[in-house]
Amino acid sequence: MRPRKAVFLDLFGLAGAVAASLVIGIIVIFCVSSEPLAAMNAFFVEPLTNAFNFGSILNRMVPLVFTGLAIAVVFQSGVFSMGAEGQLYIGALTGAVAAVYMKGLSAWMHIPLVLVCAILGGGLFAFLPGILKARFKADEIVSTLMFNYIGIFFVSYLLNNVIKDANSGGFARTPYVQDSARLHQIVQGFPTLYSFVFALAAAAVVYILLFKTRTGYELRLVGKNPLFAEYGGIHIRKAIVLSMVISGALAGLGGAMEVIGQQGALNDHFSTGLGFDGIIISLLARNHPIGILVSAFFYAYLTVGGQNMQAGSDVPRDLAVIIQSLLVLFVSSQALFAYLNSRKAVRKGGAEVAS
Repeated sequence: MRPRKAVFLDLFGLAGAVAASLVIGIIVIFCVSSEPLAAMNAFFVEPLTNAFNFGSILNRMVPLVFTGLAIAVVFQSGVFSMGAEGQLYIGALTGAVAAVYMKGLSAWMHIPLVLVCAILGGGLFAFLPGILKARFKADEIVSTLMFNYIGIFFVSYLLNNVIKDANSGGFARTPYVQDSARLHQIVQGFPTLYSFVFALAAAAVVYILLFKTRTGYELRLVGKNPLFAEYGGIHIRKAIVLSMVISGALAGLGGAMEVIGQQGALNDHFSTGLGFDGIIISLLARNHPIGILVSAFFYAYLTVGGQNMQAGSDVPRDLAVIIQSLLVLFVSSQALFAYLNSRKAVRKGGAEVAS
């Protein structure tokens, strides 16, 4: 367990990174807007006070939570996978096939079947780079980035040549999913869908897995000290592959949630980098499942706020991208300094032992 002082300093550093990003964003608003107060109200206040905007934040959270959880599992295990984007696409594909082409099922059967297909698709797609890492010591960053392109363009090929809806015109997408597979609004008139409930459940399950089970303990131990874990009888290769498969399954679920939730079909290039956004979400949350809910909400809040500000003021939504980019810069810098300090402490400890 980490000392309270270390946890406090970590949270203080994160709060500082968020505050610095927001302050710079506010300065930019005052520099470029003729009505800065109206722009700030549209960006910061209305997303939280307007029911439609708030519901949109919760919907926007969903894929971020799933990709954030996917990244958290592998990072906790010491595996630096960048493959959530490709796994998201493959999970969306397998889920969409089940949601579109399986007919005559009740919602109680159809939705779980879609989710199982998405889990299998994303998990199996992540299994391949997992084996490359565990068996052949292939660099997981390179292999998963390459697999992203395979997944994205494979889905694009199928959508343009095999499973394209004949009535979609110039758009490459599948037919709309069966109504029995569709996730509808939780409350009529409020835009948030049942996919939000699945995201909350996924965060709870991952928390229990990582912190309340033996498997989770072994994965985290491998991430912190693989030599000690191996000495203690933990199968390192198995842990690497397992973490990759769980991560891929979570990312695949995120893709399926978009298909049967927000979009209602599988669209070509439907993801705007959601898998890579998951890396930011997980880093902000320090790879903790509960923290991912908070960081995903904040990230979605910035996105919806930027869209609302562009519609209601003279400031483009690119400001939200600026703030998100600054967050990446500050949080990454903080993580780098923490890593360098830990390496320095390890070298210092080794020198003391040698003397």
